[in-house]
Amino acid sequence: MAKLTDLPEIDSVVDADYFYIFDMSSPASPDRKTPFSKLRPPGIRITGYMRYEGNITIPALAAGAEGTATIAVAGAALGDHVVFNLRAVNPAGVAISGCAVTADGVVSVVFRNHAAGAYAGAAVACMALVIRSAA
Repeated sequence: MAKLTDLPEIDSVVDADYFYIFDMSSPASPDRKTPFSKLRPPGIRITGYMRYEGNITIPALAAGAEGTATIAVAGAALGDHVVFNLRAVNPAGVAISGCAVTADGVVSVVFRNHAAGAYAGAAVACMALVIRSAA
């Protein structure tokens, strides 16, 4: 048997790959194999990530108003999931109401001004992670 440290490393794992398992529940014949699909949780699996790091321009907002800003995320597609955060403290009174991929390569973020006064708008550093999944 080859030493584990002597084996080449693989670049990625797919469901058809098999892994060696030393099965302690069967001491007489512990050598077993298992497909990768049994090592990951059942159900939906993540198939890709797209990341954006840059600025988003929060629009000018009247008191109590909402506005939408967009960022370009290469590879994003309708149906993908989005995690979005500002990389600094939210401007006073401004909250993130929601975000979604609204067109291929476009993530829209809705901001709401909860303050009593107007918000002038500004470019703010942000990060978005777009996650693609499949059943």
